[in-house]
Amino acid sequence: MITGLDKALSRLTTKFVRVENAILDGITSVGEAIKADASSYASAIGFFDNDGNWVELNGAIKGGATNKGQGYRIWVDAGKMGAYVEFGTGEYASGTLAAYNQEWRELARQFYVNGKGRLPARPYMYPAWVKNTTGLTDNLRKRMNNPY
Repeated sequence: MITGLDKALSRLTTKFVRVENAILDGITSVGEAIKADASSYASAIGFFDNDGNWVELNGAIKGGATNKGQGYRIWVDAGKMGAYVEFGTGEYASGTLAAYNQEWRELARQFYVNGKGRLPARPYMYPAWVKNTTGLTDNLRKRMNNPY
């Protein structure tokens, strides 16, 4: 038996758990911030749904931790209208998407119909995502180095 081995293993385990919790907390914090900012940016956006009911877009933005805190999922509970408002339709979409990164442009393509739409874009999710994920890696690294 090596003197102090149990104590050293216990300290390492404690440090590992603290680091893991700090990272998971960082991921959740960023997800919550994106959701809050997107809701704020969408606060003045509404539309009539297929049943003629007025839908406030900010109230349709939902989110929560996934995979035991290793991720965070945000969605808009407004059918395809959430995407049409975010990206715009027709010529408005092509103008808006030029500023988006490739991953977001591919996401937008899933909602393409015929290119003849006339809804101007009112981005709310992408600006929130950019604002809150800029520097995310550095932030998580800091949390790992000082998890207490």
